[in-house]
Amino acid sequence: MDNDPNQPAGLRREPKQERSRRMVAAIEQAARRIMLESGGEALSTTSLELVSGVPKASIYQYFPSLEAVKAEVFRREIRQHFEEWSERLATRWDTMALAEGLAMIVDSSIELQSSLIDLDSEFYQSHSGYFGIWTAYDSYADQRDAGAELLKEFFARHYPTMDSEALDLRARAMGRAVEQSSYHILRDNPSYRHQPLLRELLLSMALSFFAPSLI
Repeated sequence: MDNDPNQPAGLRREPKQERSRRMVAAIEQAARRIMLESGGEALSTTSLELVSGVPKASIYQYFPSLEAVKAEVFRREIRQHFEEWSERLATRWDTMALAEGLAMIVDSSIELQSSLIDLDSEFYQSHSGYFGIWTAYDSYADQRDAGAELLKEFFARHYPTMDSEALDLRARAMGRAVEQSSYHILRDNPSYRHQPLLRELLLSMALSFFAPSLI
């Protein structure tokens, strides 16, 4: 997953010493704060130096460009989201009803899409193929098709007689439909995240892949 040629630039090198790790974390935290409070266009080496307390020369020692800083902020946001989501999943996924599991997927999509749009909608749009939830989960899990396999396994517990190909197709179609719908709706109007109707519509769409007429 680390060798994807389409991924935006990131760190020049991984910090090995504790002092270096703290410095990189300070840069990323400062960048996140600037992006959320003033917008992605406000991010500069000057603003980063002021907020993080890290000299410009040290910033460039680890980050080749401001885009690389943004990319690492996005990766950090995604990693934290999926770590928290996986913790919630671990205790409930095996016994969860179909509708409850789909609602959890819908909620996760709305939450993460909103967070990334808030950070920098233009940067997200430019790299939505790489930072899209489907691809991002695979990257987080460091496994190709990790998202599809997770959904396929969940659906198989509810439909044990459904053949593998049908399960795989439903996992991919449903996952992509929720991802793309939530992304485009929230990109066009971020305030819709506060509308309960958005969740209801996305959940209804997800459930439609398991309508009795299609089983």
